[in-house]
Amino acid sequence: HITADACTGIDNIAEAITVLESNNWDLVVSSLSAAGGVVPPPSSSPSSSSPPSSSSASAFCPISPSSRHIVERQPRMINFTVEYRQRSVSLVLEEAHSTVGNIKEILGTQLGVPVSKMQLKGWKNGDVSDSTMLKTLHLPKNNSLYVLTPDIAATASTSNNRYGETHPMFFIGSLDAASQEAFYGKARDRKLLAIYLHNDDSVLSNVFCSQLLCADSIVSYLSQNFVTWAWDVTEDANKSKLLTVCSRNFGNVVARTVRTNKTDQFPLLLIVMGKRTSNEVLNVIQGNTTLDELLMKLMGAVEIFTAQQQEDIKDEDEREAREMVKKEQDEAYRLSLEADRKKREEQEKKEAELVRLEQMKKEQEEEKEALRLSLEQGLPPEPDQEAGDICTLRIRTPSGEFLERRFLSTCKLQVLFDFVASKGYPSEEYKLLTTFPRRNVTDLDPGSTLLEAKLFPQETLFLGAKE
Repeated sequence: HITADACTGIDNIAEAITVLESNNWDLVVSSLSAAGGVVPPPSSSPSSSSPPSSSSASAFCPISPSSRHIVERQPRMINFTVEYRQRSVSLVLEEAHSTVGNIKEILGTQLGVPVSKMQLKGWKNGDVSDSTMLKTLHLPKNNSLYVLTPDIAATASTSNNRYGETHPMFFIGSLDAASQEAFYGKARDRKLLAIYLHNDDSVLSNVFCSQLLCADSIVSYLSQNFVTWAWDVTEDANKSKLLTVCSRNFGNVVARTVRTNKTDQFPLLLIVMGKRTSNEVLNVIQGNTTLDELLMKLMGAVEIFTAQQQEDIKDEDEREAREMVKKEQDEAYRLSLEADRKKREEQEKKEAELVRLEQMKKEQEEEKEALRLSLEQGLPPEPDQEAGDICTLRIRTPSGEFLERRFLSTCKLQVLFDFVASKGYPSEEYKLLTTFPRRNVTDLDPGSTLLEAKLFPQETLFLGAKE
């Protein structure tokens, strides 16, 4: 147990406890305060008010005034870059105490978009709720997100309170994204693009939305065959934005169509088909149409689109078949190259092994030859035949040839072994045998003499390979 006076350096227990209590029992700060050091004011950050960790060594040891330092843990901040249409907003939030909802509140203020209409996308872990804490997402330091909003006003058919529960499923996102979704997938997955342009000032809007656009047959047909995107052009600013986007995506014809239609001709439903070179507007349906006429025009557009789609599917299948053949050929060629490479490497490995073995064999032969010459040069000279005590030995080799030499009877057996080895028959590989009685001379003591080995005055020996 650590006493209050030990932590603060104050002998008076009551005074030491008072110092500790005044600093919320922060032992480091209390010891500085007692020593007359400068104590920083409490931080407003939640992390700075938390008690020191029990594992902190500084909380258990008195700190000398010369080495006292306060190290405050700074909260981790997360950077966000949020894209919304042509705007980009940068945000910095504290990770520990911020939620996804806090981001949307800040964006709502800066972008002028209601939080309830805002969808925040781009999270690495999928969609999240407004109450999700940032610290639970384990985000990197820098993050990129984007905002999606319904581009149609609440007065259009997406308003359940006004037009009922049944209504088309509008694509949430920009017109560029809707075009990408409709036109640029695989040929079998492509659809027509239906652009619904709402104008709340038109007397036809209410009837068109409630009786045509929200009819079960129209909702079902649009869902099966179209990507439906909506925009409210009631405000002039919204209409100007649409004209800019239409000019970029579909050329001036669509923009001119939207611009020249009067308010009482709205709503408009533009049917657009994606083509290889440029997008084509198949039909512009005005608000003064009937349910049957609307359905027939949609079906007519689908018929044209289906014919084009079948051609696209055929071309795509042929292209994929060609690509598959080419891919298979490339793979076969790659495998052939790989097999050739392995074969070449194996051949090179074998050749290298042969070279190594030949080199080893050559070195062994050179060593044997050097040893043979050394033994030959170390032999004593052959005595004359007239000298006394001469041993005449004849040695039959495995090839049938005979080696003959004279030795003094006092010569050691080792001299005989060296003579035989100098002729290419080392005692490690060959043994010397007498004819009768059969004896293995190689097993005798090499220090004994020829006389002692009973090879005097003459003897015929033969060489045999050791097993």
